[in-house]
Amino acid sequence: METPLLPITVPRPFPESGAALTPVDAHRVLLHCALDAAGVPLDAADHIAVTHVAELDFSSVTRVMSWISRSSSGNV
Repeated sequence: METPLLPITVPRPFPESGAALTPVDAHRVLLHCALDAAGVPLDAADHIAVTHVAELDFSSVTRVMSWISRSSSGNV
């Protein structure tokens, strides 16, 4: 399963304004959104972990986001 394009642009430090995100960047944005929606505060080590998880394929990242969503809603 391929990472869908996100309808967003991200300001610096990305090289070209308005350029499409790479799959890894899109995964990172999606993971941060899921964690933020779940109310999970992140420290520096957490940001590093998110970066590593974002390098996985879209199917794996989607599964992790589903775990985050279910755990925040109490449906674990």
